[in-house]
Amino acid sequence: MKAIPLIRASQLEPYLTFMDKIGANSNKFLEQSKIRVDVLNTPEKLLPEYQVWDFIERAGKGNGSAIEFGLHTGNEGNFDFVLGLMYPSLTAYDALNRLCLFTRLHSSQANLWLSEKGSEIWFCRQGIPEIAVGQKAVEAYTLMLMINLVRYTTGLKHWQPSKICLQMKQNSSIKQFKPLQNTEIKYKQKLTAIAIDSTLLSLTQTSTDSPDLSSPINLSTPARDFVGSLRQVIQSLSSNNYPNLKEVADITGMSSRTLQRRLKEAEISYTEIINQIQFELAKTLLKESNLTLREISEALGYSTQGHFSRAFKRWTGITPQLFRQL
Repeated sequence: MKAIPLIRASQLEPYLTFMDKIGANSNKFLEQSKIRVDVLNTPEKLLPEYQVWDFIERAGKGNGSAIEFGLHTGNEGNFDFVLGLMYPSLTAYDALNRLCLFTRLHSSQANLWLSEKGSEIWFCRQGIPEIAVGQKAVEAYTLMLMINLVRYTTGLKHWQPSKICLQMKQNSSIKQFKPLQNTEIKYKQKLTAIAIDSTLLSLTQTSTDSPDLSSPINLSTPARDFVGSLRQVIQSLSSNNYPNLKEVADITGMSSRTLQRRLKEAEISYTEIINQIQFELAKTLLKESNLTLREISEALGYSTQGHFSRAFKRWTGITPQLFRQL
């Protein structure tokens, strides 16, 4: 069963910094998409990709055009969050190839790759067809991000590809966008791709000021199965209270009925998943923190310490006090 597409909260940074740059209010659109406004305080957090694309669509339309919003964000926004994925590398090709390999740590179903065709190397991206909201804005952003990454790795600040393939239909915003005016563009293609002269990617990486970012190896891996990805979605939303099934369905782009059907196919209930999450967190807090049982009960969403103690004994056969002493 296919996993729910997940994406790091850090992927919102270019959009939020660009909106701040143009004086736009991002909080309104974050709230409409049910994303916490302090989301970048935990940039490694995994969010449903549908939820992030919904924000991009709303923010784009709220600031004129979703496609133009994507283009300008990709061209002018801060993309430092992705640079750490490309180091260490000897050549521009190595840097982009490393990026392709590690992208899945940031977006569970993103797919980037390099494809050699004669004297050209195509930098390619496959979207997520099942997410309809925000598709054009995200493709426009990704296009300009890919171009900027080539510029960064080669050191050619004004480089532009000679040819581009886009999945979207022909659009005047793309055609009239100044950084793309001298580029041959093919629309309604199977993927997003830009052509790069292979000699450019053989250039040696001479930069000594590589980004001081945490290694992607240290990131938790987005789940590749449905139940695992659903657990990660619920964990990303949880504070003292766990989201109900409808709330989770809304931010993952499913109806409640579809989510219930998929849970039935996986032979697990929503309540069982919540219990699993609570149990794992309870064990961690009991062994690795100095919180009192009352504080742990509150952190897990229980109304009383007694309710938590009874639940823990049902899971393990022993009380939380005894578990902590073992």
